[in-house]
Amino acid sequence: MKILFDTNVIISGFISRGYTYDVIKDAIFRHEVYYTDYLLTEINESLSKKFPLSDEAVNYIIRTIRRHFIKGKTAETTEDICRDSKDNQVLADAANNDIDVIITGDKDLLVLKKYKGIKIIIPKDYWKL
Repeated sequence: MKILFDTNVIISGFISRGYTYDVIKDAIFRHEVYYTDYLLTEINESLSKKFPLSDEAVNYIIRTIRRHFIKGKTAETTEDICRDSKDNQVLADAANNDIDVIITGDKDLLVLKKYKGIKIIIPKDYWKL
């Protein structure tokens, strides 16, 4: 199964090392977990601006993602589906890489439930896959 974690889930997993981290870790070993340059940029910006992390810590998280996730292609065009244009890019990237499941905590994405056959779920529903 091909999985794309949204930025909020990745940040939660790496910052809290709790439940979401367990989901990410399990997915890496059982499935194909993807990232795109767009998501890496968003993760980098969010970690640098919203959390008191050193550049070294942020770089470690980015390197870990690059090492354990599969690099996908960032979509060049998006559809205007969500209120937040960043969410449109996540959907476009998922479709562009034939992703099966997006795992997110973003309510604007979760309300869709599906996009072009791609399931959109919260981390706790990962265990039901």
